[in-house]
Amino acid sequence: MIDNQEIEDIESLESQLLGNEISINDMVRHYANLLLELVQNRKLKNISDEKLQEMACYLKQAIAPGTLESNESLRQASFLKLWPIEKSYRESDPALSALARTVICCFGNESDWLRDGSGEETPLFYFYLYLKNVAPDATQAFFEHFQKL
Repeated sequence: MIDNQEIEDIESLESQLLGNEISINDMVRHYANLLLELVQNRKLKNISDEKLQEMACYLKQAIAPGTLESNESLRQASFLKLWPIEKSYRESDPALSALARTVICCFGNESDWLRDGSGEETPLFYFYLYLKNVAPDATQAFFEHFQKL
């Protein structure tokens, strides 16, 4: 669960990013970069190396310039591949399922976010929540990583 201090920290970070006119697409790309660093630095220990490498390939695609803005076919293909992974591993490998769900976030873009109307200004809160499920020890890295934007 997320406590009140974490909520305040996320809201403060969100205000800072919005004040610096950081786009949602840049936030998504930056989040994908953070996840990729965690995978490459072997911070996700409950997932096999083979599956981590598979997720790293998706994250590299999400980071590529233009993917979120203009590569709709790649985004849709990624969703179609990642959702079945998330679903099929819920019982047998919950850590991998949670990571797949987190990687799915990296293919959403600003248009998706505005269309879905969650009531939040940015997906930052969801990014944090999903990261906390996948890598509880990486929450401080989350704030440090986004402070760089």
